[in-house]
Amino acid sequence: MVKPTYEELERKVEELEKMVNIKISPQEFYFDTRDLIYFKGYRDWSLDLYDRKIEDITGYKLEDFLDRKIKWLDIVYPNDEQIARNAVKQALKTDKYYLAEYRIVKKSGDLGWIKIRGFITTDSKGQFLSVRGVINDVTLEKYGQLTFETETGGFAWTHSLKDGLYIISKDHRIVFMNQTLKDLVGDHEGEVCYEALFERDSPCPWSVMNKLEGGDVCFIQEYRLPKTEKIFQVRSIPIKLEDGSIGKLGHLKDITETRKLELEIEEFAGRQRAIEDAANRAELGIFILQDHDGVEARIRYANEATSKITGYDYVELIEKGWADLVHPDNLEESIERYRRRQRGETLDQAYEIKIVRKDGVVITVHGSFAISTHEGKVATIGFLRDITERKKGEKALWRSQRLASIGRLSAEIAHEMNNPLTSVLTFCKLANNILQQEPFPTQRASELRDYISYLNSETERCANISRNLLDFSRQSEIEIRENDIHEILDKTLTILSHRAGLDEIEIQTDYAPELPFLSCDFKRLQQAFVNVLWNAIEAMPEGGKLTVATRFIQEKDRIEIGVSDTGAGIPEEHVERIFEPFYTTKAEGKGVGLGLSVAYGIIRQHQGEIHFQSEVGEGTHVTIHLPPGPRTVSLEENKEEEYVFATTSR
Repeated sequence: MVKPTYEELERKVEELEKMVNIKISPQEFYFDTRDLIYFKGYRDWSLDLYDRKIEDITGYKLEDFLDRKIKWLDIVYPNDEQIARNAVKQALKTDKYYLAEYRIVKKSGDLGWIKIRGFITTDSKGQFLSVRGVINDVTLEKYGQLTFETETGGFAWTHSLKDGLYIISKDHRIVFMNQTLKDLVGDHEGEVCYEALFERDSPCPWSVMNKLEGGDVCFIQEYRLPKTEKIFQVRSIPIKLEDGSIGKLGHLKDITETRKLELEIEEFAGRQRAIEDAANRAELGIFILQDHDGVEARIRYANEATSKITGYDYVELIEKGWADLVHPDNLEESIERYRRRQRGETLDQAYEIKIVRKDGVVITVHGSFAISTHEGKVATIGFLRDITERKKGEKALWRSQRLASIGRLSAEIAHEMNNPLTSVLTFCKLANNILQQEPFPTQRASELRDYISYLNSETERCANISRNLLDFSRQSEIEIRENDIHEILDKTLTILSHRAGLDEIEIQTDYAPELPFLSCDFKRLQQAFVNVLWNAIEAMPEGGKLTVATRFIQEKDRIEIGVSDTGAGIPEEHVERIFEPFYTTKAEGKGVGLGLSVAYGIIRQHQGEIHFQSEVGEGTHVTIHLPPGPRTVSLEENKEEEYVFATTSR
């Protein structure tokens, strides 16, 4: 590529300066700058436009121009086409400032007047490349001018307009009102305009009649008409009347709905700012994901809390994709969820996910996601909350409650082990007595074998009791595997059987055959069952029956575990609070009220439900529902945000 000369660079700088400082002479300035539509036009008369006001002027959709379905020359009135072309030629010959005023044919077939101006850029040979400038509608001004160049009877065209028009003389008398304005405020022709229309006792401060000597030829003001309670944009345009004097053409455009919409937008923006501020204070990350510039699930927006959670500042975040933040363990599933949302699918939108901070630290966040739009295209809006410390707290609480259960069980199991250990000692003494006899009494050999057999069986009994307690107490990370629900229940009942026996509680099981396997963490689910069953045992201090039953509910695709006791029951006012942490009806020193709340949290972690039904004097029935089959997410990726102590609806 040839480097441009100094002169060429200087010329381009001048053109840019012109674009920044568009100069409009006073005689051209009779339009409302709020009506300007900025554009860039090309050699083939196609336009890039930046405002939907073009739809009001032409009747065509903005997208029709952007998609090149409509080119500007297509809507220029055929008789004025040469005016548009000649303006380009004239600009190329002179200062490259394009200025033209001509008619266009709207989509409805009506004619309208537009004024178009801007600066042309050319190539090194001086050939037209593009034009940047503004377009505005001057139909009213033009028709007003043309009307007073003809006979007075030319007013008929104004009666079909949706805007109010009126003409006043130099002494502020209304000499004409179109039908739209008459319908709006009544017929006031011949009256003083500022009194009749605006209920003022002096001329309006924006009156163009007082501005002519100063060189201003147009004035715009917003006003709420007392007679209508509507907001109007009042445009004043000087015109020459039939007697040669200067009068004013007044144009009232109803902008009530526009202002209401702007107010709603402003209020909405205020609410959005308040929400964002509250979210930042609550450390709730808000962000938007969208495919952009070849990056899938790119971050298009992020609030301060998102920056704090991830460790990246805003500029760094909007350069990244979601894949740059998500931990590899969760990346495939998270991106697949994003793609499904982009296709319009409805998902369970909330789950736990691990992300990697800028400093490399892996944290656990709770993410909620929903379909939204951004810049007119489908997007995903997400909400993040850092729950790393909460997860650590839950884990510590689960372990401490587990240790409390172990403490209670240890005392009971110590009693249970006393019986087999007493037998072991007795049989050891008996066997030792035989072995110490000289000579060895061969006739007692069979008796010695029996003692050794008893020793073996009682020792295995002690070992099994110890093994069950060790298995239960052993701390381990979450481990999801397919397990037999009956094995979990049997091992749990084995641990508790001696405690139930002390209170003469009969344990019955009613297991459904061939239940599907349960994908779960064995030890955590066992902890939940220990807490529920222990609660049932303690409800029967005078003895009773504990029943554990299972079945598969085909229509709900759930494994049901039912635990029933014949204890004292729970009063109705207490049932509503049994899952609250530290809530207990037991005597002081008998419990701290964590067992059922921990059980609830573990079951919910497994996407299950637990319900209590109880009646005083009749006992309690607990129903637990758990989903069978392989799981696609780990316990660290719950679908619902929940605290382990959250209450449940029953």
